[in-house]
Amino acid sequence: QCFCRMCAVFGGIYCLRHKVQCLVVDKDSGKCKAIIDHLGQRINAKYFIVEDSYLSEETCSNVQYKQISRAVLITDQSILKADSDQQISILVVPPVESGTCAVRVTELCSSTMTCMKDTYLVHLTCSSSKTARE
Repeated sequence: QCFCRMCAVFGGIYCLRHKVQCLVVDKDSGKCKAIIDHLGQRINAKYFIVEDSYLSEETCSNVQYKQISRAVLITDQSILKADSDQQISILVVPPVESGTCAVRVTELCSSTMTCMKDTYLVHLTCSSSKTARE
């Protein structure tokens, strides 16, 4: 549910019960520009996110997969100062050493309806280097 809400906050659109008939791909970049659903409706998109079991083997044959490490925390205290009235906080923690990835931190308070009153939902992500722990 948090992913759905965060997606909406940042302009994403969920297309539930729309089967993907085909992808519209830019010839030059090879990136998805749109999808055509089972009703023939074209839905334009910069990004297309789907679990690969919904796609044919042919569609997945040239896909380059990226892995991310993720942690989802429920806390009783904000990472911001106590007098802040922010509902959503986004931070980037720089890499500890060269060659490692920055960690993206998104914190949502209870007024975003993603967690209980007086708690905070903290979502940490970074590109995976090896395993999720590393």
